[in-house]
Amino acid sequence: MIYSISSVVRRVLLALTCVVVQCLGVAAQADTFPSRPVMLVVPYPPGGGADILARAVAQQLGQEWKQPVIVESKPGGGTMIAADYVARAKPDGYTLLLSVTQHAIAVSQFKKQPYNYLTDLAAVGLLSDSPFILVVPPNSAVQTFPQLVDLIKAKGSALNFGSSGLGSVPHLSGEMLNRALNARAAHIPYPGTAPAFAALMGGQIDYLFGDTSVLPSIKAGKVKALAVTTGKRSPSLPDVPAMSEFLPGFSLSSWVAIEAPAATPRPVVTSINASIQKILKSPELMANYEATAKEPLFSTPAQFTEFKVNEVQKFQKLINDIGMAQE
Repeated sequence: MIYSISSVVRRVLLALTCVVVQCLGVAAQADTFPSRPVMLVVPYPPGGGADILARAVAQQLGQEWKQPVIVESKPGGGTMIAADYVARAKPDGYTLLLSVTQHAIAVSQFKKQPYNYLTDLAAVGLLSDSPFILVVPPNSAVQTFPQLVDLIKAKGSALNFGSSGLGSVPHLSGEMLNRALNARAAHIPYPGTAPAFAALMGGQIDYLFGDTSVLPSIKAGKVKALAVTTGKRSPSLPDVPAMSEFLPGFSLSSWVAIEAPAATPRPVVTSINASIQKILKSPELMANYEATAKEPLFSTPAQFTEFKVNEVQKFQKLINDIGMAQE
């Protein structure tokens, strides 16, 4: 009996030792992270707004970590290719995802996905938020958002709006506006904001939900901004009302964040989050945000987790309502 008890004690002590060593190893990993280059995977092609932001963030993180942060574009699949790549990567913090609003939309837009957005990726931290801007040509008879609301209610499908593509946030902004007004303006998708903008200027569409790339055209008087889709006014367009001022609760935006494979050790996630909070206050990144009408979003991993769950649920309801789910 004495031998049996001592054997059990040895096994317990051995197990505890393994746990302690493992914990110390994880802590040491967090303390030394990163000790080699980090990859930041972007779900869009090079040259776009997400890529430009990713490179600005990568530069600041690289300076903070004293290690290169390499931006890798993996476009396609409605942003799912990039997310799936990161979800399957080694969970050590060295492969990160530039997560965007479209990832939350894809959960409901596509019935079949190679990963689970809510369980296969660990929320690290939010980076930024920016509006989509409802614009009309300068010669339009509509000059204010309330005027457009009245016209949509009166004419319905006789009016049409453009967006950067089916299932994009600008498309869903228009659909949400339709539902808020109990109306049915027609949607015309284009392969990006630039061709949609050209259609607006050419008179093929009545109004457009554009991203912040339309800001120079607004300031040059080439288009008239009626409202922004975010829940509050944009500092870049202080005189342009938010839709929520007329339609309480209306809020859609282009947010950007960083995520990691789900099993990434919490100390590593916490360490990366701390670096994000630091670089968001850097003059260089603040200047980039100001130039592109973005606002910094500060969050803990837990706050971002709650945020992305809410975003998934919001888009799930809207996509189900309009019957937009695809195979």
